[in-house]
Amino acid sequence: MAARMMPRSLLGMDETRAYALGDSADEHRRLMLQSRFIDELTEPLFTRAGLAEGMRVLDVGCGVGDVSLLAGRFVGASGSVLGVDRSGDSIDLARRRAASAGLHNLRFEQSALEELHAEGPFDALVGRLILLYLPDPAQVLQQLASLVRPGGLIIFQEMDMLTGRSLPPVPLYERVGHWITTTFQRAGVDIEMGSRLFETYRRAGLPAPQLLSGARAMGGACLELCAWQAGTLGSLLPLAEKLGVCTRDEVQIETLASRIGAEIAAGGGSVHAPVFVGAWSRLPG
Repeated sequence: MAARMMPRSLLGMDETRAYALGDSADEHRRLMLQSRFIDELTEPLFTRAGLAEGMRVLDVGCGVGDVSLLAGRFVGASGSVLGVDRSGDSIDLARRRAASAGLHNLRFEQSALEELHAEGPFDALVGRLILLYLPDPAQVLQQLASLVRPGGLIIFQEMDMLTGRSLPPVPLYERVGHWITTTFQRAGVDIEMGSRLFETYRRAGLPAPQLLSGARAMGGACLELCAWQAGTLGSLLPLAEKLGVCTRDEVQIETLASRIGAEIAAGGGSVHAPVFVGAWSRLPG
């Protein structure tokens, strides 16, 4: 099968936003925690979309490999997954995780989108929390879709960050959520990309997608949710300080997760993580 390369003129490095959360070891740990927290929202999306045994899958913006690992369970030993990310450290960790899991049908390659060589066509293109970082996600999606065979699947999942809430209101949970969304907004990230998926698919010239949304809700100390929220702000903190959103002294990151959990438990209510929206469509056959 021939390798295909994304056109540099369409996906130039200067047209993509820097990854706001960085590429530290702490961020890698946060990504793995995030996956444990939200895989239960991605799994039904893959099921509804029709990801199945034997498929060849391209996972773009794969990070440390969580979505690739999940897709690998769907396609089985007779299928394969190629995960692509621009971070060499993330790719190295993804390879080690796949090897440790004994998943020999997963491959990972370091590549920026504009330099992507891929042996296509693929049966499915997938991505989670990637389009929100792109200045023109429809254009990128249109070009990536060219790597998928006729009749193949295009599956993406994005977040609506403003939909997180607590009841009764938990001041610290709400405040941290505001710091996170404000930092992303000032960095040029689309914090409502989940709700823009339908129009993005259509602007990319793809068939109108079906949509599936879901969110995690928890009560009590909410340790998993608190760790995810605090970890996200921790990865964002250098950028948040640079953009004038908050300071390290205000945040007190070392104790943030436990303080959020204590406030939630004291209030006796529940907290809702932001909604994740999944979209899928099948290319004309």
